Amino acid sequence: MNEFLQLLISGLMEGSLYALLAASVVLVYKSTQVASLAHGQILAFGAIFLYFFLGSFRLPLIVALILAFAATALLGLVIERTTLRPLIGQPLFSSFLVTFAVFMFLDGIFQLIVKGGTLTLPHFLPKGTFHWGSLSIPTGQFCSFIVALLLFGILALMFRYTKVGLGLRASAENHQLAQSTGISVKQIFSIIWVISALVACVAGIATAHVTDIYYTLPQMGIKGLIVGLFGGLDSIPGALIGGIILGILENLSAGYLDPVVGGGMKEVAAYVMLLLILLIKPYGLFGLVRIERI
Repeated sequence: MNEFLQLLISGLMEGSLYALLAASVVLVYKSTQVASLAHGQILAFGAIFLYFFLGSFRLPLIVALILAFAATALLGLVIERTTLRPLIGQPLFSSFLVTFAVFMFLDGIFQLIVKGGTLTLPHFLPKGTFHWGSLSIPTGQFCSFIVALLLFGILALMFRYTKVGLGLRASAENHQLAQSTGISVKQIFSIIWVISALVACVAGIATAHVTDIYYTLPQMGIKGLIVGLFGGLDSIPGALIGGIILGILENLSAGYLDPVVGGGMKEVAAYVMLLLILLIKPYGLFGLVRIERI
């Protein structure tokens, strides 16, 4: 029983990071109807920026974090302005392929920086573990989990009560109708890419703090998209629940199935989850089923 609870806690901590990345993908999809693969690279570059500002330039933590967030937000804005804005009005599949092209382009730059090795992000979260009964919980991962929950709460409040949030919700429903009410849809697109880039940056920094910056870090973007599909690409709560489910599923698979099959179950758990949700409920757990007249 203790082993099960320990795996459950570990999955909960890891799942919160998947949920953050999925939330950045969902934010873009809710407003633009584009499923983004580029956010895996935005996540990785958020961690890289902090590594340079904190580790290489030796800046104070607060200054390094502010600069890393600013650089990542600028990266998101540049991606939106240079690659996606020219495709407004074009088939959505074209925009999806462009996000894949952006992923591959940035992956080349990322691999040149990492050079197939690992960059260690200076630790700034509390070290060690604390014990809850017989369970051991890493302090750094627990702090990341709390930050993820707070960020989800902020996103929920922003969507519901702020003017920007209302504009995002209106644009998500109908671009032409939103524009007829005086909302600048292009400006909304820029804002949402900046916000989603900041969310991905938090996920990247939290992930790199636990696992370091390694050459496969951008591939978390695929898991973010899978979690978004599982929870529903237009549902922020679905991203949170889907991320936690994936984290728990991966850890339970690694703990109980790896000894039986010889390993590797954690790597395939996400794709099994994706296959099941597409077969059973293609719009995701909390996704809206859109019925269109032809």
